[in-house]
Amino acid sequence: MKSFVSVPKARPGDRIAVLSPSFAAPSIPAAVHDQAMRRLAEGTGLVPIEFPTTRQLVATTEARAADINAAFADPRIRAVIATTGGDDEVTVVPHVDTAIVRNDPKPFFGYSDNTNLHHLLWGVPLYLFVGPGRGLVAGPGMADFPCHE
Repeated sequence: MKSFVSVPKARPGDRIAVLSPSFAAPSIPAAVHDQAMRRLAEGTGLVPIEFPTTRQLVATTEARAADINAAFADPRIRAVIATTGGDDEVTVVPHVDTAIVRNDPKPFFGYSDNTNLHHLLWGVPLYLFVGPGRGLVAGPGMADFPCHE
C-alpha cells in the first residue's frame, strides 16, 4: 500500500498557484476570472498567483508544463489550483517533473481533464482533490457580466 505524502493545509496569507494546464479559460471572459480570483482571496484569505500561461490560449504544451513545475518548485506556493480542464492536458503530463513535486509536495485541486494530472501525481503519492475550478468561486453575481445574462 502506498504511503501518501501529508501536506499542511493552506492558511490565510499563503500563496496558491492558479494554472491552466490545458484550456486557458481565464482569458474568456477575463472579467469572470478576475471576479473569481477576488472572491477566492476575499473568501479564504489565500493569495492567488497566476503563472505565465494561465490566460494564454496559445500556450505550448511545454510552457504549460513549465508552469506546473514552477508552481511545485516554488516554496512560497502552498497549493495548486487548475482553472479548468481541457482535452489536450494529456500532452502536458510527460513534461511534468514528479521529482520536483516530491521535493515540495502541496495539494493539487482540479477537475475534468485534470484527471490526467491527478493520475500522474497519485504516483508521487500525493493527496489530490477533484474540484473546485475557478468557476466555483465566481459564485453568485455571474449576471453582473453580459456573457452570463
